[in-house]
Amino acid sequence: MSSEVIEGSKNEKKSTPIGKFPSVNDFVKNGLAEIMVTTKAVNAFPSGSARDFYSTFPTFEQVIETQKDRILGIISHVLKKENIKGNIQRRQPDEQFEMILECNDLMLERINTNLDEISGIRKNPETILIESKIASNSLVDKAGSWNINKNGSQPSTSSPYSSARLLTAKNIPRPQFSFKVPVDNSRLTPFVPRIKDKPNSLKPLAILPEYDEDGTVVSYIHPYEFELLKFEPSEEFLKKTSPEFPKKLEEVGFELVSKASKLPEILKELKEHKMLAIDVEHHSYRTFQGITCLLQVSTPVKDYIFDTIELREDLHVLNEVFTDTKILKIFHGADMDIEWLQRDLSLYIVNMFDTHQAAKLLNLSRLSLSFLLKHYCNVEADKTFQLADWRIRPLPEELIKYARQDTHYLIYMYKMITNDLLEQGNNKPNLLKAVFQQSTEVCKKRYIKPVIRDESHLDIFRKSKRVFDNRQLFALKEIFHWRDILARQEDESCGYILPNHMMLQIAESLPREMQGILACCNPIPPLVRQSLHSIHQIILKAREQPLVKPIVQEQIVHRTSTRSNEYSNKLYCPHDLTHCSEFRDDLPTLFNGKEETVTKTSFKLPKPALSVFETPENSEDEEHVKEKLDKLSKVIFVSPYERYQAMIPLIEKEKLEEAKRLETENSFKLLCPIKPEPGTDDTLTKPESAEDDPYKLPMKQQLKRKRGQDEEIPQANGESSDQQDSKKFKDGEPVLQNIRPKKKGFRNKPNKKPNQNSNEPIANFDYKNANLNMFKGGSKKVQGTQLKNGRFQARSYGNKATNKKFNKLLNTVSNASNKKK
Repeated sequence: MSSEVIEGSKNEKKSTPIGKFPSVNDFVKNGLAEIMVTTKAVNAFPSGSARDFYSTFPTFEQVIETQKDRILGIISHVLKKENIKGNIQRRQPDEQFEMILECNDLMLERINTNLDEISGIRKNPETILIESKIASNSLVDKAGSWNINKNGSQPSTSSPYSSARLLTAKNIPRPQFSFKVPVDNSRLTPFVPRIKDKPNSLKPLAILPEYDEDGTVVSYIHPYEFELLKFEPSEEFLKKTSPEFPKKLEEVGFELVSKASKLPEILKELKEHKMLAIDVEHHSYRTFQGITCLLQVSTPVKDYIFDTIELREDLHVLNEVFTDTKILKIFHGADMDIEWLQRDLSLYIVNMFDTHQAAKLLNLSRLSLSFLLKHYCNVEADKTFQLADWRIRPLPEELIKYARQDTHYLIYMYKMITNDLLEQGNNKPNLLKAVFQQSTEVCKKRYIKPVIRDESHLDIFRKSKRVFDNRQLFALKEIFHWRDILARQEDESCGYILPNHMMLQIAESLPREMQGILACCNPIPPLVRQSLHSIHQIILKAREQPLVKPIVQEQIVHRTSTRSNEYSNKLYCPHDLTHCSEFRDDLPTLFNGKEETVTKTSFKLPKPALSVFETPENSEDEEHVKEKLDKLSKVIFVSPYERYQAMIPLIEKEKLEEAKRLETENSFKLLCPIKPEPGTDDTLTKPESAEDDPYKLPMKQQLKRKRGQDEEIPQANGESSDQQDSKKFKDGEPVLQNIRPKKKGFRNKPNKKPNQNSNEPIANFDYKNANLNMFKGGSKKVQGTQLKNGRFQARSYGNKATNKKFNKLLNTVSNASNKKK
């Protein structure tokens, strides 16, 4: 059928009104816009741990149940119109999903039939859309592509509404077939860098392998590892700048580079600038390792887009600029871009600034490029083509504009972020240096081929939260390894060979027949239909395994949902989200009570669509919170140093009281306390002279007397010891005698005398005020472990005679006191 007939049918569609829409085209545009808004709303809805948190509010659950019944009611009307039997509101979730799939299949089949009738053919797999903008918005990101028109001519990209044909992904020529160097997907050989020359090098180029314990080559050393270790940012990149807002995309020059002959000229232009903004567009659905499709480079005056599919073997010349330490390369989220540039283009980066790493240090509420564009440039990022198929050639205007937007504002954002980092660091470049260091660590990353292990399938199994027995796990493992082998052979992604949800469904069902395997897949992947026999053999082998139930209890407990309704249990804390991997407690909040404290890093939350969370103006909770904030604002803050100064007088007072207490306790330890004279202080005083009354001295001073004073005078004139003792007491009172001190030198043992006790009381002795508690019931030897240097001290050769005389004196005083009582 000629293109004129198709154009005529399209014109008829345009003129046919549908409801309030004047044409089919307007109806489709409005429908796609509504679908995009609905999809964004659904994606923004809380899920996982956040859903568990919101579920603790009864009002939230009530609203969810109401909306669920309303949506199911609408779906049930659609199913009845399509003659789908059954009530979807009374079915289980799995059965509800199957009914929706059945309805979709019937509607798509009817649409295909109508298209066949309009085209005049029985089957036409190609869907023709009038506007390229509609096609790119809806299906390019899934499996479509821009290709040659029906008459063989190239679609014009000058007009955004030019006619183009949207084909499935299988009709796009696979670019890996035209590569000069074939892609090596083998898991036995590691990735080998293909760099041939090394500009801006401090060390000659050397591709050195790294070995494991068995002597097998595991990887190769980074070619610019030495240069990255020695790199230090220059002072010009650590100072404040005065950024100028960039011009609009239409006012800046642009060049799409797809020929190698233009590279030398562009290289000279790039060397004239000190800052470059770089980004990469990647495709990974129809290839195993992935393909770098575009490379965007922006300068302050011009934007460049390099076709990396056409220039795959020639773009390594950009290393002269990318590895130059005098030129700053600005990326956003370069973790994967660095690896993709190494793998496909042999490009390496030295002197990089990653705005994603800088946003982390600034503690911004979000770290995405779209948020930074809105925060610093007030530009709404268009993410319509975020999942587009970048293998499309020629590139539509929409994709070119989207690719340019990613790098056009990066240089201005870098300058703004630099000023913020310096301001936050008190005009010191510490934070800036930290960003450069983290960015350099990202540049050191090396590309490594995807590797699977025996336990790799368990990651998908744990995320699915399903419970498998040993047969189902065996089938899942074998199908997983079969998919990996086939993907490497065909150079297709694992998701294209067999998606994860289909693989889990096959492993869980374990169908006996081949048709059961196909029933688990909707739509059926092409390579699954081709390899249906291999999958069936895996299923039969799994069914022959001895059944062991249940599977490991630890895995079941680990994968079960944490949601619980035990709100009365003190251990149940749904508000604690610290166990989540993406939990962050450094985000700004709105509960600070003052509008002035809300910094520019915080963002205004949109008004909730649900009226459940709205609070009335005269809420009692708000008044209560306001009162608490007012009370807290009146509290006077006292620094720790001020508290220390206030405690110094108290400490000095306690020291004086402690010294006075010790002095009082020592005064009570005197052998014979002295009565205070009238009009004097009650504190105990010492005698003026120890010679007048030696027995009124403290016990310590009495023991410190010289041994010669206590030595017994030798018997003279034939006096007995009793006569000597009687001379020491006169009228019942002790008499001091001039005892000759013993000369130092030769020492004789004292004469042993029998113990003599006197029951006569001592005259003029104040027994009432005498502290007899010190005696403790009798004499006691001085221990040899007493302290020296002016304290109690004993020797192994102590004078026993002196001790006996002292003990006898104490016994005499004690007996006299008892008789008086």
